[in-house]
Amino acid sequence: MQRYLKIIKWRANKQLKQQHASWQVHVKRIFKRGQAIWFNLSTAQKLYLLALASLVVLQSGWLCTALSIIALIVEFWPKFNHLWHSLAGKALILIFYATIANFVLASASGIVNEVTMVSASQLNYTHNFATLIYLPPWALGITLATLLALQLLLPLYILALLLIKPFGSDRIKFITQSYSPLLTALLRFVLASVVILNIFSFVDGKPTTEVIDDITTTFSQSQQLSTKPKAQQEQAIEQISEKIQQQTESEQETAKQPLVTIDATSEGDTDISNAVYSFLDTKGYFERSKRLIAIFAYSFEANSYSRCKKSPDSKVVELNDYEIVEIALDNSKPYGYSFTVKACDSAGIKAP
Repeated sequence: MQRYLKIIKWRANKQLKQQHASWQVHVKRIFKRGQAIWFNLSTAQKLYLLALASLVVLQSGWLCTALSIIALIVEFWPKFNHLWHSLAGKALILIFYATIANFVLASASGIVNEVTMVSASQLNYTHNFATLIYLPPWALGITLATLLALQLLLPLYILALLLIKPFGSDRIKFITQSYSPLLTALLRFVLASVVILNIFSFVDGKPTTEVIDDITTTFSQSQQLSTKPKAQQEQAIEQISEKIQQQTESEQETAKQPLVTIDATSEGDTDISNAVYSFLDTKGYFERSKRLIAIFAYSFEANSYSRCKKSPDSKVVELNDYEIVEIALDNSKPYGYSFTVKACDSAGIKAP
């Protein structure tokens, strides 16, 4: 009996060793195959794979976003540079970013007017500062959206290349110059979508899941709204606008309340400290930028001394010979400062 057990044990060990040796051969083969594929990839493709691994394995959206942006820059910067050195490409790039700059200028003007309650043309430096704040997200967002749209048009481009190849065109080499270009395009489309979602999350100050829920809810509501009669559509649009207005008013009321109360040696120090803490507690890129615009208008645009009478703790921007904007620290206001238009009361001009 012991002899049979030894024989069975010997045979089992022999089969295990054979299976282990065969598994080692398969593992080495897979490793060599993966190593060969990895070295055939370009730098951008390697970064795309690392971004996908960080999203799936580490579940880090911001690491995936950073790696994806670096990969997009590495991949498209040579093409952008090549396009810039042609006359038509240079004109296209200039028109594209001039359009973005025009929208940024208009948006910054509206934001300055919302914060200061006067025309942005009266606050040139503040308008320029707002433009500098809003230019990066606009440029990055529209550029990524354009790249995302190009990924959707890529199958049509490949189909066009395949149709013109029988007529002697060699442009099909454009899409076969890298390893697995179609799979790379699909991965690039997915990662660009992740980048845009994370940018929306950063701008709105919301988690990515809430941004996705808002997008899906808006899409489903628009689909349901399109099937309704015109009268019901107008009524639904009015209800949605009322909800948005109520939500905006509630957010402003929340922002008006002092968020932090600390002990300070003077009232001015307390106001400044509360303004700083309110800025840090504000969520969302655009809401923080509005507070920055108010701080810039008070600290740099406004003058501490004026020919017109003003409060001791306020600063002044002269609109014209007869009107001024008095700016003062006021944490009860939405952005931490009060902007009041007053008549100029000076030695030569008396306020009515």
